Amino acid sequence: MNLQDFVLNYKEDVIKSIQESVRIKSVQEAPLEGKPFGEGPAKALENMLALGKSLGFEVKNFDNYAGHIDFGTGSDEEMIGILGHVDVVPEGTGWDYPPYEAKIVDGVMYGRGVLDDKGPTITALYALKAIKDSGLKLSRKVRVIVGANEETGWGCMNHYFGELKMPEPAMSFTPDSSFPVTFAEKGILQTLLTKKYDKELDFSISGGVAFNSVPDSTVGIFPLSMKEEIFNNLDKYNEGKEYKITATEKDGKIEVVSLGKASHGARPSNGYNAIAALFTFLNMLKIENEELKNVVEFFNEYIKMEFDGKLLGINFQDEPSGVLTLTVGKMEFSGTELMFGFDVRYPVTFKQDQVFNEIVKRAETKGITATVNSAKNPLYVPKDSFLVTTLMNIYKDVTGDVDAKPVAIGGGTYARAVSNAVAFGALLKDQEDNMHQKNEYLELSKLDTWLKIYVQAIYDLAK
Repeated sequence: MNLQDFVLNYKEDVIKSIQESVRIKSVQEAPLEGKPFGEGPAKALENMLALGKSLGFEVKNFDNYAGHIDFGTGSDEEMIGILGHVDVVPEGTGWDYPPYEAKIVDGVMYGRGVLDDKGPTITALYALKAIKDSGLKLSRKVRVIVGANEETGWGCMNHYFGELKMPEPAMSFTPDSSFPVTFAEKGILQTLLTKKYDKELDFSISGGVAFNSVPDSTVGIFPLSMKEEIFNNLDKYNEGKEYKITATEKDGKIEVVSLGKASHGARPSNGYNAIAALFTFLNMLKIENEELKNVVEFFNEYIKMEFDGKLLGINFQDEPSGVLTLTVGKMEFSGTELMFGFDVRYPVTFKQDQVFNEIVKRAETKGITATVNSAKNPLYVPKDSFLVTTLMNIYKDVTGDVDAKPVAIGGGTYARAVSNAVAFGALLKDQEDNMHQKNEYLELSKLDTWLKIYVQAIYDLAK
């Protein structure tokens, strides 16, 4: 039997199952009883496990944090793991089609999660189904581990592997990045910067939806006393810029809207940061308010529109994984509080403290407190390991991309949740990477290649 041809029989089922999953809005919300990440992620997890059960696999839900789907009878010590997630980042604005409708237009499915990570996880699950139905025997158990909190903290994996002490697979991959094989992932440091004030602020600034996304819009509400400064500098700032700032007098205030382009926080150069743009504009103004002036000075001394961390003294780089990246992903500046978050992806040969201590040092110059919101250590699996070489050979054989080499990324995937794991797909070289952006889409023709790669990968690792 030609397994790669056989798996294509499941393509239409894959499409229908992706649509069903994407139609569940699974953005993290306030916890509910028995649903630690809110209604949506719990519903999406149940949907994925129900799919696994309908395909003939054994499934188990672990308190709506995570679940797993098993095939085979090998020992836990030698099992192969596939790690995926069902939660998604907030949809943002500006979609051409509803983000939770999974609408198909001219062979393209639009929806939050079609790439990150519902589509790839479901594709890998059907690849496993094809092996099961083919009658081919595996000597190792295969376990699909599904989390519900990958985008906002990894509480799912902390519960599954940490609190419950579930066994780690001997080898794993996660279909939550791009092809070919990701052998190294930069360390991730999400830093929260805060400051409290003794009195109510007479302005507010709000932008961003998540630490790990470049914000595409930011709104500032300022007093009428700033009207002349704002309107006198607006045209000068906007001249020659693709992404503009607008100002409107509304309800006795001046509303300033900064627009940008969203991107994954691991790839800030692909976006245009609306928060940083607003502060660049504010730096042109004569500001009387000391609280606002203080933060504007901080931004323009240590951040500006840069994303390499040079002004903060953290522009580190190394040979395996390249340069550090910095994203200012979220900000709330209102009432009596300032809060904004940095998402830093640092090279694999550096330590978290080397980055964090430099941020603390600069923040303290303006009376701002820096704390670690979340952190994940770097991942590094040697290029000549069995796992990397096996997956690389499969990718080359299926795609014909014989010159491909393993890559290092700034993204953080479930590969670093366990030992001996890598990210493997699902984004192909000719696919646009618009994860975490509006109009996230999947060209259905790519599913053929995805299915062929994943069915061969599972079989070769587990046979």
